[in-house]
Amino acid sequence: MARGGIEVVAKRNIDYEEAVKIGVREGIKYIKEQEYYKTKKRYDRRLRNTRLLLKHYRNLQVHDKLAGKSSSRIYENNAIDILDDIDPINDEEQYIQAISRTKIRTSIIVAHINKSMEYYKAICEKDGNVKKRRYDIIKYMYLEPTKDNIIPTYEETAEHFDLNVRTVGRDIRQGIEDLSILFFGIDGIKL
Repeated sequence: MARGGIEVVAKRNIDYEEAVKIGVREGIKYIKEQEYYKTKKRYDRRLRNTRLLLKHYRNLQVHDKLAGKSSSRIYENNAIDILDDIDPINDEEQYIQAISRTKIRTSIIVAHINKSMEYYKAICEKDGNVKKRRYDIIKYMYLEPTKDNIIPTYEETAEHFDLNVRTVGRDIRQGIEDLSILFFGIDGIKL
């Protein structure tokens, strides 16, 4: 209905039960949206962390070599123990302990990356040329020693493999998604 150019909307009275149903439906919708964003944020964080681990792999390796921890000492620890040991640093002794824990955590992370890369290589070699190329690009950019420890650019990598820069970017993105699953398990999968 229109009166003088203003539309009048008939108000509908809703009863208590209908209001509750609407409220519950909207509450469920809100909870599902929040869970989706939480899962997406966790997945995005895992991708970012995978990229950072690869980017800093060479430095982590150097740190691991300098740490000089024996492998028997390293494998006595696990990720849960490492996370539980994080305490505030109040004095010199705790500072020394924190450095020691950092060395152990770095060794565990480097060993995990190395093992994950071995699995990834086997998977890629089995799955064909495109996957094998993806592995080779990741290895070239992030794992192999370079002059001055500088990560090759996409352009340098494209030239090295005789590929288009966009192909290199696509292969790196897909490789990082693949490696996120190997590095982080179920949290590395986009659900």
